[in-house]
Amino acid sequence: MARNSLGREVPEFWHGKRYEPYRDPWCRVPTMDRATRPVVRRNPGESKRLASLREAIERSGLRDGMTIATHHHLRNGDALLNLLVAELDAMGFRDIGIASSSVHPVHAAIIPSIRKGVVTRCDTGVNGLIGELATKGEIDFPIVVRSHGGRARSLVTDEVPVDVAFIAAPCCDETGNLNGVSGPSACGSLGYAFTDARYARKVVAVTDHMVPYPASPVSISQSDVDYVVEVESLGDPKKIVSTTTRVTRDPVGLLIAHYAAEVVEAAGLLRDGFSFQTGAGGTSLAVAEAIKHKMLAQGIKGSFGCGGI
Repeated sequence: MARNSLGREVPEFWHGKRYEPYRDPWCRVPTMDRATRPVVRRNPGESKRLASLREAIERSGLRDGMTIATHHHLRNGDALLNLLVAELDAMGFRDIGIASSSVHPVHAAIIPSIRKGVVTRCDTGVNGLIGELATKGEIDFPIVVRSHGGRARSLVTDEVPVDVAFIAAPCCDETGNLNGVSGPSACGSLGYAFTDARYARKVVAVTDHMVPYPASPVSISQSDVDYVVEVESLGDPKKIVSTTTRVTRDPVGLLIAHYAAEVVEAAGLLRDGFSFQTGAGGTSLAVAEAIKHKMLAQGIKGSFGCGGI
């Protein structure tokens, strides 16, 4: 047993893995010098397009015990992770780790595969039934929840080695240039997937909107994509506004948002031409709403906004 910053004894080993208790913000500074993966080469006459998700899994070299990743830009409208785990189950895979940027209520469909041992590890944010079951101790393995930045760091340092990243690509060409701004499953920025594309051992772009070369604009480049697969649908973008992506109505959250907007104004940052970024959480969105009212009342015009807006 080890002692954490609160003086509590916590296990150092759990489910076959060593964990380090939190002591202070500087107790563990990870090494950040791992190179990105090699640039993907495509010779003349070769094609990255594959016929099915199954063929992509086979060609990627995925084996039992390895780790996959997806992104969650479609949030509760995402269909890819469910499709992927169902295919892995049908192919007889076991002991697969999931290092997706987050899972949502829609991903409750993978619970039977968790029960069967298809999935035995999760390094991901959790919403919905999977999170509820984990809270109740009804998942047989620990779920490691990371901030989005912490997840990116863990991929860069190889603390969480991703063997194959399956990137939902709302718009993609046959060489793997892709973006999230067009197509029936358009979801906007694909920032969560940037680290996956650069550090996963293999990268598969999965799209429901194949366009002639070159796809434009390019969010993730063909030089980071090994294979391209076309499926019927990546999901429902109408469900992006769900779970955490709603303005909070919780009184405490609204009070925090009010104070945050007051701090922005008191700091002298609320002026013509200012730029603004917020997360997609309910309280952050409430901050954006409060800032909007202040801008309208004072006739302030900003330059740009990004993030959860």
